[in-house]
Amino acid sequence: MSYHQDLEKTTRDMHDACLEVEYMKKLPILNLILEKKNKKFKGGKRYYWEIDTDTTEDTAQNYGAQDTLTHQNSDTLDDVYFRRKQFQVPVTIDLDEELQNAMETEDRTQLHKLAKHKVKKCNEAGRLHLRKQLYASPNAGTGIFGTDTNKNMQGLNSALQLDATNITTYGEKTRSDTCDSTYKFWQPANDIYTKVNQETETNISIEWLQSVYDPIGDLETTSSDKLIIVGNALYMALRSEAQARSMPVDYDPAGNFKYGIEEMVIDGMRIVKEPFFQTRYNTIMGETTGSAHDLSRRLYILNMNDWYFYIHPKRNFFMTTFFDQSQIANGVDFTLARLKVAGNIICRHPNRQAYFANIIP
Repeated sequence: MSYHQDLEKTTRDMHDACLEVEYMKKLPILNLILEKKNKKFKGGKRYYWEIDTDTTEDTAQNYGAQDTLTHQNSDTLDDVYFRRKQFQVPVTIDLDEELQNAMETEDRTQLHKLAKHKVKKCNEAGRLHLRKQLYASPNAGTGIFGTDTNKNMQGLNSALQLDATNITTYGEKTRSDTCDSTYKFWQPANDIYTKVNQETETNISIEWLQSVYDPIGDLETTSSDKLIIVGNALYMALRSEAQARSMPVDYDPAGNFKYGIEEMVIDGMRIVKEPFFQTRYNTIMGETTGSAHDLSRRLYILNMNDWYFYIHPKRNFFMTTFFDQSQIANGVDFTLARLKVAGNIICRHPNRQAYFANIIP
C-alpha cells in the first residue's frame, strides 16, 4: 500500500470515529441541540419558515344578548429567512513531512503518527472556529460576528445581543437596541431588556437570577427546556451561595452530559458550565477582560426548543481525502485535504431568550 493510500485510509477512519464527540458533544449548546433532536439536514440557499408574531386575543368580544357580534381576521404570521454559511479547514502534508514519515522499513513502522496528529489538529481547529462563531459579539471587531449578509454563522449573540452601534437584522427583520422596533416579537425577551440592561454590571445571586429567569418562560416551556449558561467563575459563585444557604444542589438530573460538561440545578434552574467562558480566551474572541462581553462575565438564559443547527448533508464536517497537488499544472509538491461545513445556527423565537454581558461573582 502506498503512503498516500495509507494516509488517506487512516485519516478517514480516525476522522469519522471522532466526529460526534469532537464537534457536537464537547460543545454544550450543540450537545443540547442534539438532545432536543434539533439538528436538521436541509438543502437550499436559504432556510425559511413562518413564525407567529402575536396572539389573536384582540378579536375576543364581551357582548350582551342584543349586541351585534363583531368579526375580523388577524394575520399573525410572518416570514423569516437565514442564509446558509460555509467554512473549511485545510490540512496539508508537504514533501518533507511525507518523506520523513514514509513507511519504508521492513516492519512498516512509522517515525511519527502523522495522520493522527493532522486529524487531531484539524478537529481542534474546526471545533474552536465553530465555538468562536457561536459566541462572537458585534462589539469585538474580530470579523467573526455573523449577520444575515456576511459569511459567518449566526450564533447566540447574533440572535440576542442588542447594540446601538452594530444594529443588524436577524432573519432579515430589523431590530433596535431598545426593543421599540416594528418587529418587537423578534427581539430577545420582548420589551424586558435593552442594551443598557445587557451591559450593566451586576453581581450574581440566586435571587437576582430567579428574577430574570422566571419572566422568560411561557405555557409551552418546561424546566428541562430552559437553561442558564455561564463560565466557571459564575458557576462556582452560584454553587457556593447555594451551599452556604443549605439549598439543595442537584447534579446532572437527566444524565445528558457525559463529555466533561458540568451542570447543576438550583431552585429549579438548570445551570450549565461552558468551559470556553474564561478570560484567557478573550484575546482570540476580540474581547476585553474586565468589561462587558468578557467571556467570564456572560450569562445566557435559553429555551432550547427554539435553537436549531441546520447543516447540509454533503458538508456535515465532511473531510475530503488527500489529493496530490503536484498532479496539477504548476502545482506544488504537497497533498491537501479539507474539512467542510455548511449550515447555520438559528433561533426561531428570540423572545424566549436573554443575554447579560456584565455579570460578576
